[in-house]
Amino acid sequence: MRLDRMSWPELERRLATGRRGVILPLGSLEQHGAAGLLGTDTLCAEAVALRATEIAGGLVAPALPYGPAQFNLGFPGTVSLRPSTLMALLVDALTSLGHGGFTRVLLLTGHGGNTAPALAAIQELLSDVSLGRLGFPLPLSVKLRAWWEGPRCGALRRELYGDREGFHATPSEVAIALHVTGAAPRPWPPFRPLAPDPLVDPGGDRHEDAARHRARHPDGQVGSDPALATAEHGAALLRAAAEDVAETFLAFESAAEPGHS
Repeated sequence: MRLDRMSWPELERRLATGRRGVILPLGSLEQHGAAGLLGTDTLCAEAVALRATEIAGGLVAPALPYGPAQFNLGFPGTVSLRPSTLMALLVDALTSLGHGGFTRVLLLTGHGGNTAPALAAIQELLSDVSLGRLGFPLPLSVKLRAWWEGPRCGALRRELYGDREGFHATPSEVAIALHVTGAAPRPWPPFRPLAPDPLVDPGGDRHEDAARHRARHPDGQVGSDPALATAEHGAALLRAAAEDVAETFLAFESAAEPGHS
């Protein structure tokens, strides 16, 4: 169920039943290889969140479609937030949701560059609670997860792509985007495995500045082989990821506060 397509009385009645959780998808607008869609991260996070809430009977807030992606600014179409901007945006959004009666917010990211700022935003929010500068009608808990990290989805990614999954423009995210949009597959540059480099740590989008990033990865791919992706793979990956997220969300939403049974 989509939060933006409810009226406030409908939401108030739902919150009164004790269902006080919501998923907030986090995306990005950035290059995803020579044939990938700029909105891939947002498409994937939102699609997984929507499918997960169908399973879990939960709510999905509108996706945030921008994130820190300065390393991809050498490619046209990338829009990057400063990490501090995303932090401030998330603190304000989470504060508003908490004041509105939500007690559980699951941040579901489709972009590794969102991870550090999102974790910092959660601690910024909780610092204000701990220091008495901020209070909510009921205690608010926030978790961050990536759509791809659950056991079902992780196993399927390894089975389908092995070490050709890579770190950016991955076949798994490209496959979900193909499935969600119905776009026709496009030709991709040849696979280029990553060369060992002590200056580079590609996991989690920990990259250098935009000029050096494009020089190292001129096709925009980072150790990935998106030519392996198919829409059929995307349907299976979406299902697996949604089942993982639904399980996490249900456990999170129903968990008792410390000291309460």
